[in-house]
Amino acid sequence: MRLAKTAEFTLPDEVGGLIRAGSCLVSGDGVFYAVVWWDGGARYALVSIADQVVQTLLLDESGDPFDAYDAPAPVLLGDGALGVIADAGTLRVYGTDLRLRREMAIAGDDVLHRFAEHGQRPRVFGHASRGALAAEHVVVLDEPIGTGNPRYLAFLRVGETSASWTRIGTLGPDGFPVDRFGDDELNQSPDVSVGGCIIGDAVGHSGSILVCVEGSDSSSVRKYGADFFTITRVTPDGTVTEPLYQQSGWKRLPGKHAINGKVTSSGRYVLLTPVFATGEWKGRQRLFDLRTGEVLEPVLPRGAARMRIVDHAGTTFWLSDGAQRILCAEAEGPHG
Repeated sequence: MRLAKTAEFTLPDEVGGLIRAGSCLVSGDGVFYAVVWWDGGARYALVSIADQVVQTLLLDESGDPFDAYDAPAPVLLGDGALGVIADAGTLRVYGTDLRLRREMAIAGDDVLHRFAEHGQRPRVFGHASRGALAAEHVVVLDEPIGTGNPRYLAFLRVGETSASWTRIGTLGPDGFPVDRFGDDELNQSPDVSVGGCIIGDAVGHSGSILVCVEGSDSSSVRKYGADFFTITRVTPDGTVTEPLYQQSGWKRLPGKHAINGKVTSSGRYVLLTPVFATGEWKGRQRLFDLRTGEVLEPVLPRGAARMRIVDHAGTTFWLSDGAQRILCAEAEGPHG
């Protein structure tokens, strides 16, 4: 799939740190949003691009971004509104102009304490929430103590004047090719347990939850690699119903392997972004087409070879260099 550039934007110099696909979403009105680090990571900001205009809104101070407890998470609400989960107890609602419409407390924080560790509940970690299931938004939360291994599916109900957490759960090993050590004897040891697999993305999609599961390792995937990657549908209680795409057996192969997955805002593709430059993809992105089941290799526009696709909506692909440069592109051919 060859992509042709249609527009280019430059974000303010104060935007610092990586713009990851997980923090980006595109609304039904075609507005691009991303939560970014600002001023060297001392603060968070919300970026929007609408009608060829870039806007930014400073959010709360974060302190050291590697130690901050919660990272603001955007949630698509519809009706031209964007929610930002500032922390587990606060939801702010903005218009497309980034003006604050209202702020409300999120009730039900005690629901999240089901998986608390050392008095700390699971973290909000800046991951965008798109798509609702039975009027509840699916929010992926990170581990309470460490960072970078999101394991929790939380459900957030949002009304006109109130919001509440309704439940939280994990995805256990059943239905996934868990192979944590690449050694049958070690995997079957009574000392090994898998409390919850790593959830890269989860959206309400066609009456079920579509998830990207990024392995079962209890340590950092970005440092040590994963044992498998799966795109699948699950029921609200976490039962696997329809695996769509899978790679596994990585712990039995040389090198480190892992994929970050993200369902695009269009619901058409899943972005497959290798964490390491190992394997046949050599670190280059792929797109899984949810309509056809094809795995497509995008050919990026001239001058954008080092950029990453961070979302897709309508016919537009959004690309980022991880900092200030944003491109829009469209497919040349039948996959647009």
